[in-house]
Amino acid sequence: MVPTILLSSFLLHFTTIVASEPQYILLVSSVIQSDSTEKVCLHLLNLNEAVSLSVVLEYDGSNTTIFDQSVEEDNFYACADFKPIYKPVSQRSSEQLAFVTLLATGDTLRISERRSVAVIPEETVTFLQTDKPIYKPEENVQFRIVTLDTKFKPVEESYPLITVQKIVNGISFFQFKISLFRLISEPMFGDYLIIVKRKSEKTLIHQFTVNKYVLPKFEVKVSAPRTVTIADDEFQVDACAKYTYGQPVQGKAQIRVCREFFSSRNCERNNEICEQFIAQLKSGCVSQIVNTKVFQLYRSGLFMTFDITVIVTEFGTGVQISETTSSSITQLLGNVNFENMDPFYKRGISYFGTLKFSGPNDVPMVSKVLQLELNDNFIGNYTTDENGEAQFSIDTSDIFDAEFNLKATYIRPESCYLPGWFTPEYTDAHFSVSRFYSRTNSFLKIVPEPKQLRCNQQKIVTVHYSLNSKAYKDDSTVNFFYLVMVKGTIFLSGQKEIRDKAWSGNFSFPINISADLAPVAVMFVYTLHPSGEIVADSVRFQVDKCFKNKVSIKFSKEQGLPGSSASLCLQAAPDSVCALRAVDKSVLLLKTEQQLSANSVYDLLPNRELYSYFYHGLNLDDGKEDPCIPQRDMFYNGLYYKPVSNYRDGDTYDIVRNMGLKVFTNLCYRKPEVCSEDTSLPLPRPLYLNPERYSLMHSAPSGIAAGMAIEKNVNHVEQAVIETVRTNFPETWIWDLVSVDSSGSANRSFLVPDTITQWEANVFCVNGDAGFGISPAISLEVSQPFFVETALPYSVVRNEQSDLIVSVFSYLTTCVEISVQLEASQDYEANINTLKNNGSEIIQAGEKKTYVWTVIPKKL
Repeated sequence: MVPTILLSSFLLHFTTIVASEPQYILLVSSVIQSDSTEKVCLHLLNLNEAVSLSVVLEYDGSNTTIFDQSVEEDNFYACADFKPIYKPVSQRSSEQLAFVTLLATGDTLRISERRSVAVIPEETVTFLQTDKPIYKPEENVQFRIVTLDTKFKPVEESYPLITVQKIVNGISFFQFKISLFRLISEPMFGDYLIIVKRKSEKTLIHQFTVNKYVLPKFEVKVSAPRTVTIADDEFQVDACAKYTYGQPVQGKAQIRVCREFFSSRNCERNNEICEQFIAQLKSGCVSQIVNTKVFQLYRSGLFMTFDITVIVTEFGTGVQISETTSSSITQLLGNVNFENMDPFYKRGISYFGTLKFSGPNDVPMVSKVLQLELNDNFIGNYTTDENGEAQFSIDTSDIFDAEFNLKATYIRPESCYLPGWFTPEYTDAHFSVSRFYSRTNSFLKIVPEPKQLRCNQQKIVTVHYSLNSKAYKDDSTVNFFYLVMVKGTIFLSGQKEIRDKAWSGNFSFPINISADLAPVAVMFVYTLHPSGEIVADSVRFQVDKCFKNKVSIKFSKEQGLPGSSASLCLQAAPDSVCALRAVDKSVLLLKTEQQLSANSVYDLLPNRELYSYFYHGLNLDDGKEDPCIPQRDMFYNGLYYKPVSNYRDGDTYDIVRNMGLKVFTNLCYRKPEVCSEDTSLPLPRPLYLNPERYSLMHSAPSGIAAGMAIEKNVNHVEQAVIETVRTNFPETWIWDLVSVDSSGSANRSFLVPDTITQWEANVFCVNGDAGFGISPAISLEVSQPFFVETALPYSVVRNEQSDLIVSVFSYLTTCVEISVQLEASQDYEANINTLKNNGSEIIQAGEKKTYVWTVIPKKL
């Protein structure tokens, strides 16, 4: 107990000196964006006289005043917004280094501190959107270019040069300047680049493809487990084939499942084990149970992967579309993990965590017993819930270790397996927790939020605290302060007052989750201990990638007829300008490409989340560091003592440094450093520094568009023939700009093309105040109960023989009599290859009939 008495006596002596001294703390981001509103927060404590306060940003020969006022109260707290002085681009310096100076002077008091920060120019993001990713000869390539600032507000920018380059063997072959362009009749096929040179000298690159193609009529989707364990006796493969307009494909599926041997010179044949299944589609789908016994899952010498290929063949046309997937094979039957863990413990505040037990394919392992150990000592058994999780807490009141180790194990029966074979395994979880330093033995702990926060909701933040009460006055209250940093900037701040001498406990306060906090908000909660220490904690909140400009679109109907009219209702911020796009789903099947979305736009942002005091080559760590404590023996009360290194401990300095938050203060927030025995230099601090990430400029994905071959439709109703010839088959249906009125809505009517397909539509909008917004994709299925579809090659050569395939689809509720004929012409020769009964036959409800002619073109 003697060392404890010694430390307490030192603390009391320290308290009586510090508690009455003037104290200050100024918080400012280490990186400031010019032409943007920034925020700083300032505390002045224990002032015994009026002072004149000044806080100034010095940058590029100009001063920006942040605070300039007289302070007469004993304790002062305020946050202020400021905006660095704007300079035209031609007058700006390339220098990024700036300084913030704090000065408070009175009759007898003078507070002065000057620290470095970085000032960076206003950053913008630009994306380019084409109407589709692939084009045919003689088609128009349509595109849009949009530039936004980091708050997603539109920015006027000129683009001095826009060029198109052809890529040959990965090398740009030629280029030409363009604005809008039409492809020639015989272009070079392959990939092209649209290169946009911005006024800022940055370039934007977007790729598209030019080729001859016939659009696919249906898609195949394959579903198989992501992981199969060696203990599984079987697994299921599902495959579905649907036309783009939503109806099931009539055909058959061939499913092939293989496991390959490791390569060997002695094995020239049969280097894989395969099972093959053929089944007819029912309602467009098929399910197949695969027995794993033949694949010898316990045996080594084979790849731990199932390669699965599904080929769907359409009846009548013989058109085949294949899809592949794979399933990994694992001997791991379960995985124990620690989740929501803090790397530090704070003595006096319970340490909370979560045990997660998952099986293959992330399936929760329910009602399983997990054993938790601390430094190889049994803590307890925990049973998992329906999510495979178990919560635990550890009392840290009597823990003084620099580090403790946690281990979580699944309690399972012992099993025996022969050598040379795979055996089932379960992985244990390990986690190391270091000590957090506080000179006053005072701590805060913000309860983390494991889930992503949704926009336009309220989040209740809970903070646990344990404070040393010796320095507080009898009638004093405890003030807790918080601030939130978003994209490297202090965005909001607030405070919470605790009364009734509550030195240990918890409190809560709400914050509103909005688009301003996306995608990551870092919260910093702190209190200023009267003994002269900043007691703090931080937490990161993941926020949905949302926008202030709430945009939505909706068709007046989910299904429509070719050639009919469809209304589109658009909602956005009032007076927004919106870019509409609707394209054929078939192009997406032909050439997959990520569409413009909230995620893709957020990914364009330059990385403004700060991680340290190093920024683009600048070292902004200019804090005052106390001299290290020599490792010399000390003699007290008949005993010798020696300082012990605490370099693994966390402290408040680590927290603010990892946030990129500069602290001007005469309060303690750094742990003492113990000198190295050899060099009398401080031992190295642990680095909790994530590498800086640099966001390259990427083009936004293009839209999806497609078209279908010419079709005929002949309906026989009560012996009267109504003939409709459909001729409008664009691959891009809507590519339009629409202005939203002051009510925030717009309605437009469009003529639906003749293509039997599904149209994919979305819209993005911009507004000077609300900024950018984008809608989720919606679809409109276009079909009719009876229609004819033709399948032709992209092109033919004169006198070359090819097949013309005509399919008749009937989704009527009754059977009908049909007659299909090919009109005679001198331009070609045609011979039918399909048997017919007297020129007409009956087609049943839900049936498809196919007819094939061999055609030889004779004239150009």
